[in-house]
Amino acid sequence: MEDSREIGENLRNVWNHVWQIFEPDNSWKDDQSKCRVIKEKLVYFCEDHSDTPEHIDKVIKALCRGVSLTQAAADWQNPAIGDDSSSRTKHEKLRGIQWRLVIAYAGFEITAKGLMNHFERNTKPEIIQDLIKKSNLKSYQKLEPPPTPKEKSNLQKWLSKEDEAISEFLGVTAGDAKIINQWLVNSQAVCSWEEAVKLAKALRNATAHGFLQPTKVGQWKLNTSFKMLVDNLAEIMTYGLEKTCIEPI
Repeated sequence: MEDSREIGENLRNVWNHVWQIFEPDNSWKDDQSKCRVIKEKLVYFCEDHSDTPEHIDKVIKALCRGVSLTQAAADWQNPAIGDDSSSRTKHEKLRGIQWRLVIAYAGFEITAKGLMNHFERNTKPEIIQDLIKKSNLKSYQKLEPPPTPKEKSNLQKWLSKEDEAISEFLGVTAGDAKIINQWLVNSQAVCSWEEAVKLAKALRNATAHGFLQPTKVGQWKLNTSFKMLVDNLAEIMTYGLEKTCIEPI
């Protein structure tokens, strides 16, 4: 298993190779031949990519934003959010771990939209599935559910298999609720890249909407899982972007 720093470095190296195809910045706006070259790279992901300068510019700008966000998250090795002091509290560190995932997922989703030529507001699950399939990833190293805390009193109010109260508490619905209940309530390991992305999205939504507080992240022992999910998102992007460096057949 690769270490987080190595995963971040892999993403940086692949993006540098991709940028060599695009550079110099904005050169594609008045170079139709370059647009055609870039389009030939992108149609691997979606045949509907066009070679117009406007479309190529839209895709490249999306990839730049997406990679920058996820790269920043991957490089944020000691995350913490709070008062800028020499010593960080546990609460501040846990909040940082949460928002590191929020940032990573935002970058991942923007990158997926660009590669898959899907710029609608809501990203359909099939788009993520197709990206993962086309990225030819290695076998997924499953993500085990967190260990059950010794003091179960912290969980009894929410970990109810009968009414799925934890999902209601976290403010999630539909697919988010399903993956959270499978993993956290029913203690089923995440066994595929697709499931990892679904869980990352669910935890990102619960965090960004203010339902999942750092206190619960600590009590439910989720911090290691948050870190692993950031690595997973960066790995998918690395494998996917690498495909744009391969010469078309």
